Amino acid sequence: MAGDDDVVMVHNTYKDALESARSSSVGPAARLEDALSAARRAMDAGAWQGPMGEDFSGELDTYRRRLNEAGPDALDAFDDAIARQPERVPSTAWQVRWQRMSWR
Repeated sequence: MAGDDDVVMVHNTYKDALESARSSSVGPAARLEDALSAARRAMDAGAWQGPMGEDFSGELDTYRRRLNEAGPDALDAFDDAIARQPERVPSTAWQVRWQRMSWR
């Protein structure tokens, strides 16, 4: 029987949190891309013409490009962080108490 000071292997809840955060980020990013794509289609169909429309169109393209560059990079960062985490960690590991850690 393990005593109070014995270190045992426990589930890595930090890895669970990373996996949950990754999963939670995919849907909102896809919805944002859908909205920007719809705006792009509307602009291509002549929804807003003239100098201000051209400015908006350029900004729209910039936002779409940034989103399409940042999205895969963010998922890769999540995947790398998840891959580095073991399934089980010692009961004294920071991954067990990470939510209570202060970043002061």
